[in-house]
Amino acid sequence: MTSTSAGNTLAIFGAGPVTGLSLARRFGREGFRIALVSRTKRTQDEVAAALAADGIEATGFTADVYDRTDIAAAVDAITAAYGRIDVVEFSPGGGTMGEDIVPISGVTPENARSAFDRFTLSAVALVDAVLPAMVERGHGTILFTAGQSGLHPVRFLGNAGMAQAALRNYYLNLNALLAPDGVHVGAVNVGMLIEGSVPHQVLAADPSFAVETVHPDVLAEHFWQLHHRRGQAEVLVGDLGRVAAEFG
Repeated sequence: MTSTSAGNTLAIFGAGPVTGLSLARRFGREGFRIALVSRTKRTQDEVAAALAADGIEATGFTADVYDRTDIAAAVDAITAAYGRIDVVEFSPGGGTMGEDIVPISGVTPENARSAFDRFTLSAVALVDAVLPAMVERGHGTILFTAGQSGLHPVRFLGNAGMAQAALRNYYLNLNALLAPDGVHVGAVNVGMLIEGSVPHQVLAADPSFAVETVHPDVLAEHFWQLHHRRGQAEVLVGDLGRVAAEFG
């Protein structure tokens, strides 16, 4: 179990109006202050306004969450504003399900590198920026929104699945390594479309595609339990294995 949440800070890297908002509300109810990190100030302002209406303190920090220099600068800015980051969550955008994510038959060095930059290397850069302070304090939580294509290979998620497999290897190893230092690492490993997300909007527009979805509030509750209970490194939401068996 964690210590009291009063005055603690959650930093969401990739804070959007869907999962990011739900996550901020869930932790905000526990007394957390929220640092919203994204490329678009307008999105930060909209999310912060929605949180303020719920009585939750939130501040926006503008950064490209895929840029290592921006990540480090955002961590420094949040630390200067709030004193420390107790929990950090990384929510890399899922792309448009078009040119960003390609089937395994279309993987090239270029789009494989793009997927690794987005889903894996950015995560490593964020950990590199927040971990020293967490280890020094002897407590902290690092969370990821991950995809089950790293666990269940699906042909139409070719480059994304390769990167997600690397990310899963990374966070499982990190959690085992850092537990003695008081730092918990975990992921909500999603095997369904998140309601309201860009991929959901794109695929829901195709009436021939049977869309199975999960509400972002469900994911937010799993994130809270990962942080609060600290007993497991990942939660699987949905069943991409069934999709893989049916569609490949």
